[in-house]
Amino acid sequence: MSSNEWNLRNRNGILSTDMLLTLLYEAAGLSEKPVYRALTDWVVLRILEGVKKGEFVPNQRLSEEDLARRFDVSRAPVRDALHRLEQIGVVERRPPRGLYLRTWTTADHAEVLALVDALNLLAVQLSFGKLTDDDFAQLEKIVEDAKQSTDSGIDADRKQIQRDADFHLIVARATGNRRLVELMERLMLPCVLYVNEAHDYLQREFWVNIHRSLLEALRSGNLESAETRSISNARVIREIMFKHNSHGPSESASQSVAGDRSGSEPPPQDEAPIEQDVVVHQIQQNPDAIHP
Repeated sequence: MSSNEWNLRNRNGILSTDMLLTLLYEAAGLSEKPVYRALTDWVVLRILEGVKKGEFVPNQRLSEEDLARRFDVSRAPVRDALHRLEQIGVVERRPPRGLYLRTWTTADHAEVLALVDALNLLAVQLSFGKLTDDDFAQLEKIVEDAKQSTDSGIDADRKQIQRDADFHLIVARATGNRRLVELMERLMLPCVLYVNEAHDYLQREFWVNIHRSLLEALRSGNLESAETRSISNARVIREIMFKHNSHGPSESASQSVAGDRSGSEPPPQDEAPIEQDVVVHQIQQNPDAIHP
């Protein structure tokens, strides 16, 4: 990607919709630094890429001087970049010594997962009647890419987390609700950055199953079916996470791949996937009545 292309796509800044997660994966492909006005965003993406690759680790102190030398820039864009990373929760200030890369714990992941699950359901509801043929084609491609993937190890995990985020963000963007998309991107960011800690127990087959089932429900045009599937998928993920935290990554992963119905895949559509006492609140289905 050339610096001109990068500037064109990122003119609104690091916190703008459609940028934060999508271009994180392209940061390593930047062959040259952009012009000064976009330099802060460039440094932000380089730091995020470093976190994702393990070049920066939790609790590491981030020095303006060291980062400026590393990226061959002045300290001013580094200072601005660290401030932005502090705003989105990637780094934290610890007086009197400065800024540190935040830790990512099991409790952090559980909190974020609960919020993301709720927002995924909201995105399904608000996108009803708005998903286009192009949106469905992109969703289908994500599922097929995961199904055909031959990657293994941590790189495979990283790519699968990217696919999961992209899948749900496509649905969220179809809502036209900018704030919903921005909130989901910020919440998903640490899940993408800290793959080792958060996702070592979720297997590719599992993601293919839950995304395929939700895609089919969305295509059916039945809002209640799509809501039910979103709730069911979220419950299954929480069950796997509970097993992981209780028994360790190796045991929970092997159980899910072995075909444990509560962990490896969501139940078929004709089975009741959620408890009877769960009430799904219908929303107005006229897309024109829903405003961002």
